[in-house]
Amino acid sequence: MSFKNIAVIGGGGNLSPAVVNGLIQSPHGYNVSVISRESSTYKPPVGVEQLKTDYSHDSLVAVFKGKDVVISTVAGHAIPDQIRIVDAAIDAGVKRFVPSEFGSDTSNEVGLQLFTFWSQKDKVRKYLDSKKDQIEWTAFFNGFFFDWGIKVGFIPFNTATKTATIYPKYKDVTFSTTTLDMIGLAVAQALSPAHAPKTANKIVYVRSFTTTMSELLQNFEELTGEKWIIEEVDLDAAVKGAYEKLERGDPSEVGTIIWYANMDIRGGNDFDRAGKVMNDLLELPAQDMETVMKTLL
Repeated sequence: MSFKNIAVIGGGGNLSPAVVNGLIQSPHGYNVSVISRESSTYKPPVGVEQLKTDYSHDSLVAVFKGKDVVISTVAGHAIPDQIRIVDAAIDAGVKRFVPSEFGSDTSNEVGLQLFTFWSQKDKVRKYLDSKKDQIEWTAFFNGFFFDWGIKVGFIPFNTATKTATIYPKYKDVTFSTTTLDMIGLAVAQALSPAHAPKTANKIVYVRSFTTTMSELLQNFEELTGEKWIIEEVDLDAAVKGAYEKLERGDPSEVGTIIWYANMDIRGGNDFDRAGKVMNDLLELPAQDMETVMKTLL
């Protein structure tokens, strides 16, 4: 099995450039294109073709023609739109579709109960599986984006002010997390001739590290040689308020819900504990967490 022409739909944001870079830097000789809305101002790297679409069925079929793989990196509000994107990919003769997962384990029933929005991703993946006689699929679960998460404060360690938010009850709960570069590399490897047959119609679990809030704090304090200022937050109480806001249509605290879902060990977001890590299968290099953390200081 060999994939040559790969399109990434949903250009822009943080994930799409990482996936594009992983593909163009790989040794597998992919021809990479980016598919964006007609209004998009995103500029892909040199050598990457940019195609525009209005997201109508005919427009999508036209830009998908000749593509072996379509990788979706569409953002949250557009997740449900992927079903019609899949239909267009099938009509265009695309061989494999990668849905916009790239996060927590949305196949886990406990996780789906804790954060019901994930059911939208689960629905898309199940739809793909129902169409696997017409198009293959591969979904990637990689936990939090590690480097991006720290830079923007989603993983709440502020390297500028040396402050951290800690959830005391959950400070030693293990969770898996992955750098953006590693995600891009994992995608490139999973679609390569050696690994594509093994990843067809499967969820691929990858991680850079499995860690805890306590370990991150200890490492940052050791790397900076300073004690950090800690704000302790009751996550159980905070998530109640976040759920209430979400029910009112206010998603401003959705990150709290995602953290809560990841801190419940039943949610399966420690991929090592679950025995699902596929880094070795994809021949991904090991990463040293402290080395990566140094680049964030």
